[in-house]
Amino acid sequence: MAPTIPNAAKAWRYPPTEPSLWNSYHSLELKDVPVPKPGKGEVLVKIHAVALNASLGQYPGGAFTTGPDRGGLIPTSDGAGEIVAVGEGVDGWGIGDRVHSLFSEAWEQDWPTTIGSHVQGCLTQYRIFPANFCLPVPKHLSYEQAAAIPCAGITAFNVLFECSSTTPDSTVLVLGSGGVSVLGAQFAKAAGARVIATTSSEDKASKYKALGVDHVINYRDTPDWADEVKKLTGGLGVDQVFEIGGKGTLMEAIRAIKPGGVVHVISVSPDAATTSVNELAMSLLLKQGKLNGVVVGGRDIGQRLDSFISKHKITPLVDSKVFEWKEAKDAFEYIQSGAHFGKVVIKVD
Repeated sequence: MAPTIPNAAKAWRYPPTEPSLWNSYHSLELKDVPVPKPGKGEVLVKIHAVALNASLGQYPGGAFTTGPDRGGLIPTSDGAGEIVAVGEGVDGWGIGDRVHSLFSEAWEQDWPTTIGSHVQGCLTQYRIFPANFCLPVPKHLSYEQAAAIPCAGITAFNVLFECSSTTPDSTVLVLGSGGVSVLGAQFAKAAGARVIATTSSEDKASKYKALGVDHVINYRDTPDWADEVKKLTGGLGVDQVFEIGGKGTLMEAIRAIKPGGVVHVISVSPDAATTSVNELAMSLLLKQGKLNGVVVGGRDIGQRLDSFISKHKITPLVDSKVFEWKEAKDAFEYIQSGAHFGKVVIKVD
């Protein structure tokens, strides 16, 4: 029996004005939106869960859309749900199939298809997707867990297995306890690597230990944590670092790599300490190190990640505090506070 599809649903939207006029996530409003029918090559998905990304916690940067109705941007790129209608010419999908989104609808040649900024996002009860740009949810995952895959999951997998070759002989350092770092730790451990993490509290350290992380450094107690990393690696340093754009972390990350190691730059914070080009270049030169920028990844990487997750029965870690649909703004506030461990998720009803 086909599901009943309403003519209208709810979505969280920013005002149809310039972002400079927004009061960050406080400007979000719950609005009525029409539920469109899927066109040729499209599917209609009833969204069940949405995951947030800290870098978009204030509002998306760069170009953005106000939607075809000019009613305002619907944010967030990471959603999971079930297909409730299939458009003409769609093969391989059926009503009831569980799917998750991708960061972009045409990655990576077409930046203007980035979901939640250039095109409307997933913080809505129903959304149309191009059939070729959503992927099946691994069978053992819930919608909440699957929502962690599109941005943080694919980024972490890209770092470890596309940009690098992570093996049981590798030592990986993850910084902080946001989604990319926590999922990176999970994926690296599944590959047999040695993992070191930095975090800000004993509570978060214990959660990392529960994931099998080998060593955890409290960066509040040990601000020069690169020295501790070297001690833990016999003076050598690590093969690769997840650099997430914390204050002063880039230079420490370079100090923490072994000769020839890689610092993967995943995010850049406006609050990060500035470093002169000469100082940065000299640090890399002396380490024979590399800086590697990583921005998510496309459908092909997502497919390989989902196979990896299924093979190793990995459950992407979602923060213990899951938010209800009407608490969306509270979820944005929570992720901005830095209190979370893993992905912050909103249940959509």
